[in-house]
Amino acid sequence: MTPPPITRHMFSVLALATQILANVNLAAQTVEPIDLAPPPKVRQIRIPGDILIGGVFPVHSKSLNGDEPCGEIAETRGVHRVEAMLYALDQINMQNDFLRGYKLGALILDSCSNPAYALNQSLDFVRDMIGSSEASDYVCLDGSDPNVKKQSQKKNVAAVVGGSYSSVSVQLANLLRLFRIAQVSPASTNADLSDKNRFEYFARTVPSDDYQAMAMVEIAVRFRWSYVSLVYSADEYGELGADAFKKEARKKGICIALEERIQNKKESFTESINNLVQKLQPEKNVGATVVVLFVGTEYIPDILRYTAERMKLTSGAKKRIIWLASESWDRNNDKYTAGDNRLAAQGAIVLMLASQKVPSFEEYFMSLHPGTEAFERNKWLRELWQVKYKCEFDTAPGTTATRCEDIKQSTEGFNADDKVQFVIDAVYAIAHGLQSMKQSVCPDDAIENHWISRYSKQPEICHAMQNIDGSDFYQNYLLKVNFTDIVGKRFRFSPQGDGPASYTILTYKPKSMDKKRSMTDDESSPSDYVEIGHWSENNLTIYEKNLWWDPDHTPVSVCSLPCKTGFRKQLIKDEQCCWACSKCEDYEYLINETHCVACEQGWWPTQDRNGCFDLSLSQLKYMRWRSMYSLVPTILAVVGIIATLFVIAVYVIYNETPVVKASGRELSYILLISMIMCYCMTFVLLSKPSAIVCAIKRTGIGFAFSCLYSAMFVKTNRIFRIFSTRTAQRPRFISPISQVVMTAMLAGVQLIGSLIWLFVVPPGWRHHYPTRDQVVLTCNVPDHHFLYSLAYDGGLIVLCTIYAVKTRKVPENFNETKFIGFSMYTTCVVWLSWIFFFFGTNSDFQIQTSSLCISISMSANVALACIFSPKLWIILFEKHKNVRKQEGESMLNKSSRSLGNCSSRLCANSIDEPNQYTALLTDSTRRRSSRKTSQPTSTSSAQDTYL
Repeated sequence: MTPPPITRHMFSVLALATQILANVNLAAQTVEPIDLAPPPKVRQIRIPGDILIGGVFPVHSKSLNGDEPCGEIAETRGVHRVEAMLYALDQINMQNDFLRGYKLGALILDSCSNPAYALNQSLDFVRDMIGSSEASDYVCLDGSDPNVKKQSQKKNVAAVVGGSYSSVSVQLANLLRLFRIAQVSPASTNADLSDKNRFEYFARTVPSDDYQAMAMVEIAVRFRWSYVSLVYSADEYGELGADAFKKEARKKGICIALEERIQNKKESFTESINNLVQKLQPEKNVGATVVVLFVGTEYIPDILRYTAERMKLTSGAKKRIIWLASESWDRNNDKYTAGDNRLAAQGAIVLMLASQKVPSFEEYFMSLHPGTEAFERNKWLRELWQVKYKCEFDTAPGTTATRCEDIKQSTEGFNADDKVQFVIDAVYAIAHGLQSMKQSVCPDDAIENHWISRYSKQPEICHAMQNIDGSDFYQNYLLKVNFTDIVGKRFRFSPQGDGPASYTILTYKPKSMDKKRSMTDDESSPSDYVEIGHWSENNLTIYEKNLWWDPDHTPVSVCSLPCKTGFRKQLIKDEQCCWACSKCEDYEYLINETHCVACEQGWWPTQDRNGCFDLSLSQLKYMRWRSMYSLVPTILAVVGIIATLFVIAVYVIYNETPVVKASGRELSYILLISMIMCYCMTFVLLSKPSAIVCAIKRTGIGFAFSCLYSAMFVKTNRIFRIFSTRTAQRPRFISPISQVVMTAMLAGVQLIGSLIWLFVVPPGWRHHYPTRDQVVLTCNVPDHHFLYSLAYDGGLIVLCTIYAVKTRKVPENFNETKFIGFSMYTTCVVWLSWIFFFFGTNSDFQIQTSSLCISISMSANVALACIFSPKLWIILFEKHKNVRKQEGESMLNKSSRSLGNCSSRLCANSIDEPNQYTALLTDSTRRRSSRKTSQPTSTSSAQDTYL
């Protein structure tokens, strides 16, 4: 396939740059050194093989000195990963049938954790593809042809494992895509690397940072941390990780209190830590206590150190910052927990890609020691030994320096790098892809392993495998691998080339600072990091018992505390996580966290204020018989009924006595029955409202009062007419029958009116709402309408009172009007007081109903006491007065004296025309009247005398 012109031009530029670099290196090697400077650090290692696989690892950290590209050697992230790749190659090459005799080799480079340096190093992967070594390009000084050694077969890199840092992988991918070389990273999690439009040959055995951001957000949601700070490094890993976290946080309603973009400078660290501490609001129980970390590994020790200094942390002090760190937190880095860093790191929650230990690799690594073939092939192991064990190689005899050759590793405190599994998976993925491709493009090709055939000729591999088309290999073979990895799990790539998303959640819980762990002394968990859960594909599991805080004392990281029940959130400047709490009205419920809405009439908010319930179903109010508001009126009514029945019984027993006859038996019985009706109205008013109860209430009360006061009105009116007449003619309608008829007519007006009212407005019940929190079961007619029906009775009361006043000076024998007057005066006072009391207690139906019952009973009590008690006294205790009076007795004298008070017209006329009203006058005073009425009926005489 012929590359396009642009690609050929680019190849030429790269070839020129490569030649310049080669010439510079050659010149540097020919110069005789003039000092004993230390030998240069190893840049790369080569492992021979039929097919080469590249490798890029951060064997050294980034140098803080601008003159040197590489800093200190990194054991876990660098050397462990290099050895993991070599170990995987050894395991694959030992399987003769895997690639049918092909041996995999390696070209492993050191990125020094520096993207620019890594890009320069990676040119070695494509040097053979762009280089030129034709003999015609060289001319000897004497003009003869140059002697060119036999060209060795070019071995292009089939695929590359690496890099580790996302920033390095991005630069590496941009270079390798020009030459269509597949790349598999065991550690880079940058979300942009999943974009196949930009990185069409990139794959990785780890998931994208988008998944890590999801896991971190779900952890925050799980512990109700809605207000957090975000610290990220000024590189692709930090910025893209922070963007992914902010995107997921917005979905879950988590606010970012503070964003700090830091660089690897002291001033940047100091300013960021000051801002974080200030945002904690130490004077309150709220604040952005949780700080999310998306920074490179090299940043974290300095962040912890500055935090400990700024917060003046001491042993036992309560730390206010909780780190929620991405997988860049290296739990095997001793710098993280050195000195006061341990105080700042305590309680940190760290995500780690879910990986398992590889016991066979750990056994392999622990077997490495100077002098062995496996040790010597990795030149970086020599440097590691010198730095780690403070020793020297090839020391002269007799020196006191420690010999590195004599040192072997100890398993105590050894922890392999967390990405070892992913490095091995990356190598195996490439190997399985190569195997599938070989079976497809070179099905019959094999390199014989027999020693005769092996050394009889130079082994050859098929052309397709010698010049691998990276695009075909990546799309059709690498992304489609599906195998069981070294720890027994199935591995395959996603369509975007990402590995399975699964994280282990750890917390830094050192034994020296945790009493529970120090007391239990759990040997099964020697690490200071404790597993507290895991996350996989939106499934979060937390082990509560392993948390460093008690389940009931989860740290708070919020801007504002949750509002109490019945309070709504009043957002501050439209911030989602910061608010003030405002109380809703008692009758309002919350439709959401920020708005209160009033319940409908007759409904009331539920206890959680999330809705309303119907008060009539559970709290419907009406008069209960067991209530004190019902017991008191009931007792008064019962006592009144008993007293009235007693009076009726006495009247029946003494029905033919003068006192009973004189009091007007017919009207007296009407009065007594009316009083019983009044007392019975108490039981109607206290009963649960229904159609029948409401009908009796509307008709019974008015009718009872109309009967009572109609009889009184007829009685007082009769007396008034008798003593106000100016002629000797007897007044009309004063007979007992007339009195009963007149009473019936007056009471009938009230009854007819009430019946018409029932016809117009049929009786029934309804719900009344005196207040928002009350539903009262009452009759369907308002109370003020009920008062209208009593207006007629009020008119009778007024008329009775007026006639009682007019007849207050009648003769002594007619003084019953005086008692009727007392009854009317008291009744007016009672009802006027009740009206004001009734409307003054409009919100309490029980008081209103109870007061109405008492007022009705009091009206009957007053009439009973004032009208009938004097007669009962005579009947029961002064029986000598309750006898028929004979002519000439002292009663005559009283009648004579009473004449002075009678109307002159009546007295004068009575002389000429005697009648029953002068029957008891003496003969000496009224002779003619005496002769005509010498034998009056006892009924008439007694009635008139004791009227």
